[in-house]
Amino acid sequence: MLEVLTGWLLNYLLHSTVLLGGVWLLERAGWLTQRTWREAFWRWAFFGAVLTASAQPLTQATRIVLPELFPPLAPLASAAHDASTEEDAGAATTSITTLKASDDASQVESAALASATRDAPRLAQGPDHSIGLTDEAAEQRRETVRDATAALLLAWPLVALAGLAMTLLRWLALRRQVRALALCEDAELTQAATELARSAGVATPTLRLSAWWPSPLVAPGGQICLPAGLMRSLEGQQRVAVLAHEIAHLRRRDLAWRLAARLVAQLGWLQPLNRLAMRRLDLLAELACDAWAAEEAGAMPLAQGLYVCARDTAAAANAAAAGATSDSSTRQARRPARQRVRSMPVLASAMAAARSPLMARMHALLEESPMSESTPARRRAGRIALAAGLCAVALTVPMLVIGKVPRISIDLGAVLGERQVTRFENNENGHVQRASYDGDIVFNDDETDVVSLDKKLEISETLLGVTRRAVIASDGKGGTTRRYWVDGDEKPLDAEGRKWLTGQIGLVAEVAHGSEYRARRLLQRGGTALVLADIERSPHAFVRRSRLEALLSTGPQDDATLSRLIALSAKLDGDFERRSALEAVIHHRTLTPALQREVLTATAGMQGAFERREVLEALSPQMSREATVVSAWQQAVQGIEGDFEKRSAITALIEAQPAVDRDLALSVLGAVDLIGGDFERAEVLVSLAERMPPDAALIARYRQSARGLSTHERGRVEEALDHLTPT
Repeated sequence: MLEVLTGWLLNYLLHSTVLLGGVWLLERAGWLTQRTWREAFWRWAFFGAVLTASAQPLTQATRIVLPELFPPLAPLASAAHDASTEEDAGAATTSITTLKASDDASQVESAALASATRDAPRLAQGPDHSIGLTDEAAEQRRETVRDATAALLLAWPLVALAGLAMTLLRWLALRRQVRALALCEDAELTQAATELARSAGVATPTLRLSAWWPSPLVAPGGQICLPAGLMRSLEGQQRVAVLAHEIAHLRRRDLAWRLAARLVAQLGWLQPLNRLAMRRLDLLAELACDAWAAEEAGAMPLAQGLYVCARDTAAAANAAAAGATSDSSTRQARRPARQRVRSMPVLASAMAAARSPLMARMHALLEESPMSESTPARRRAGRIALAAGLCAVALTVPMLVIGKVPRISIDLGAVLGERQVTRFENNENGHVQRASYDGDIVFNDDETDVVSLDKKLEISETLLGVTRRAVIASDGKGGTTRRYWVDGDEKPLDAEGRKWLTGQIGLVAEVAHGSEYRARRLLQRGGTALVLADIERSPHAFVRRSRLEALLSTGPQDDATLSRLIALSAKLDGDFERRSALEAVIHHRTLTPALQREVLTATAGMQGAFERREVLEALSPQMSREATVVSAWQQAVQGIEGDFEKRSAITALIEAQPAVDRDLALSVLGAVDLIGGDFERAEVLVSLAERMPPDAALIARYRQSARGLSTHERGRVEEALDHLTPT
């Protein structure tokens, strides 16, 4: 298998070098003047190398069988020495041919070894010194080079797979980041996007506003992200021109091409020409989009918008570079997350970048004449002819076949199979705990001490500036040895040290066995009260949350226990821990109205808008309509920062109800009044109209909440009321 992978890699490197290098030479010679043809040549050369290298084994192409990359030194020396005469050179050629044609390679190796023994050559360094090619030092150097080459061949698919996985993660992260952006509510831009999309023959894109990225970009899902600051800086036609440029990317499917190029570049990461090809393709894509946008919105407005965009992007890059200093880093860390400037995502098609060749694009816009477009049929025929020609050129290159690939001399299975290492680390507000142990470990019944272990257990803790460390190791006789340090100085394990070690061993035991095992053991010994006391006793939020969830997993709990768990959840440090604990309580069983009030009160004390919204959404399907519960829900919603989070929490409650009565609808409308964004408010009102009763006073209150909306959103809201107000 390794020979196949190595052969494919060598052939890909050869094919890509021939194709990409050939296109580069054609471009340098001035034979590719049309941008459309330049892009077609670069694109087919970039992607064609993968296709031809993969398809070549299926053809009857010329094959060159390479010998073993690092053969034994003695036969190689003999062949080199014998080749000094014509007769021996012919014998050497015969030996190589026999290696390729004969299945019995051992005879050839034996003959070469005998020749080497008879007359081993030497390299003279002086009149009195000579070094044999077969000496031990040369053999060691050969082994080192062989292992290094084998390691490189092994690393290539591993690095390629890691790169492909990273590209996928970046793609998913970009989708998540874009979905978190606010929708653009500018009627002028929305109308322009609709008209431009119709002209481009694509679906109308979703427009979003970003405070993170300094340049417009096309994101997955046919979405266009526009910098809020840039849109405020540009005038009407300039904004339309910038938008037209981004829609041109959708028209050309540049985002898909860019993703495919990243995947190929990760697969062939050893090819340096790939970076050149990607830069060429990026520039040509920008020039093509500029040309289309200039035809739709004008060259001068686009050039002006491009200049402002490039200026803002360069300023953002300089600000990011300046932020590397300690003072700037401190100021950047103190800014709200929404105000920080982020670097442009590598997978998105952005209008401008800090290193973008701005002058070339400006020159193309303002001074060059528009390109004459050929008919689609002629362009399609040209692409087919180009693809066939490049494939024919690549397939004429002889195929390289490796006779034998050097193997790395490390038994990874033995190294990894003999040891099982378990590690644990927790860092909570400067309180750092680490533990690791090899193999299996056995604790006493109370999980306060180690009875036996295979090798050793290392524990360390840093708290209030003091670092404690302990090592418990097997003595080889079924017992253990113990050592203890405080701030790097070894100390005797006194009463204080034993107390500390007992607590740390309990934490390691919980990590090893799980919190549910601990909860069930405590339930058998002392019931729920003992488990609750154990939860309260832990100083770590994540441990308390884990033990709380473990108790809930042991079986149904009564109201008193759930009330106490809700109170413990409200005291946890960190909104993530609070949210996870409260969700565990909510999903445990249907809560009484009193318990729901307690959950909502605990939720109102959370700072994070996302965590608070998650808890409210989890509670929505079972939320009681009692006045006290609804009032507590309103308080929890009121404290949410961000219109998107508020809208999501309110809509979740509406959609969880088969029908909304008058009292609940009035409570929802009171929460709607807290939303500032027109789109978010309209979304809630439209959702509410589908389920609320046809009460005249309620409809009047509904329309009161819709006051101040834009004309478009007001029309949506009124249309949602049609089924409640028949004419």
